[in-house]
Amino acid sequence: MDQGQGEDEDKDTENHLNDSTKSLTSSSLPSTSSSAHRKATIPFDKTDTILLLGEANFSFAHSLILAPHSIPPHQICATSYDSEQVCWEKYRDAKGHVEALKAAGARVEFGIDAGELGSKGKAKGKGKGSIEGGMKWSRVVFNFPHVGTGIKDQDRNILANQHLLLRTLRAVHPLLTRGPSSFPIIDSQSKSKLKNKKLKRKRSLSISLSPPPQSDNDNDNDNDNNDLDDSHLLTTEFQPPKKEGTILITHLNQPPYTLWALARLATRPPAFCPGPKRLPQPKYRLLRSFEFTPDLYEGYQHRRTIGFKEGTSRDSNQEIKGRKGEARTWEFAPVEQQVSEVDE
Repeated sequence: MDQGQGEDEDKDTENHLNDSTKSLTSSSLPSTSSSAHRKATIPFDKTDTILLLGEANFSFAHSLILAPHSIPPHQICATSYDSEQVCWEKYRDAKGHVEALKAAGARVEFGIDAGELGSKGKAKGKGKGSIEGGMKWSRVVFNFPHVGTGIKDQDRNILANQHLLLRTLRAVHPLLTRGPSSFPIIDSQSKSKLKNKKLKRKRSLSISLSPPPQSDNDNDNDNDNNDLDDSHLLTTEFQPPKKEGTILITHLNQPPYTLWALARLATRPPAFCPGPKRLPQPKYRLLRSFEFTPDLYEGYQHRRTIGFKEGTSRDSNQEIKGRKGEARTWEFAPVEQQVSEVDE
């Protein structure tokens, strides 16, 4: 199982699915963003501890330590399902990105299975790679996950990728930080109070000559990388923030990827995680979805699971920019519930 980016069989499927099929999936959400009319979303800030799963050439991880993101490198762990040797063979540019990450102080691990991270953060990947136990992450990122097994049968392909997503959601659950949420749950009673409060404020402003007061609700929350206290940058110690951790999963918003029903798998999962142990599957809530904009990440070059092949693969992120559907990120936070720990 490879955990990089989409495969040739997906492109074949894409060309044969009609519009009526697209409407059947619950994870195919309507896009409300437009790069021409809306500020792009950057879901990180400098306080985040970031675990990256399924990196291909490590160019995305490398971009996070560069401007404008400038995430402290010691707060980043970038992982690949491939062994180090296989990674070098598949992605000619990977070694340069990895060397830059390590020189800056970021962690890089090979042989990490996103679905077998373990309850204490020790991975059980095919390459026997490991993530230091006990670490907590405020952002876990899995860009363009794909099993990469070359399955031609559409139904089996969909099922295999759904199993990968479910296993990943379970494995990540105990590793996320806990704390206040940037997207608090608002019940019906709270919504009513908020509506009345806004109505009173509107009436008050209509008879006031003074400038309208600023509300926190008027702030632009699309970017987490706002003005921050940089005191945490004075240390090189790993410091997870005390806030709600989230997992961000990106894929193309078109068939066959939408047929994986990502949002439904996360928010309305089956009772048990796929596998012989029948472990309980955790539940998440969908916080938001937004367009993934490659140009926001300096030097990022999308790569597919099969590697970069001269004459076949396309550069300059055309593998995602040149498709029918936009690349889109879904961000989920865990719903707190009793879930037994993953066996070591």
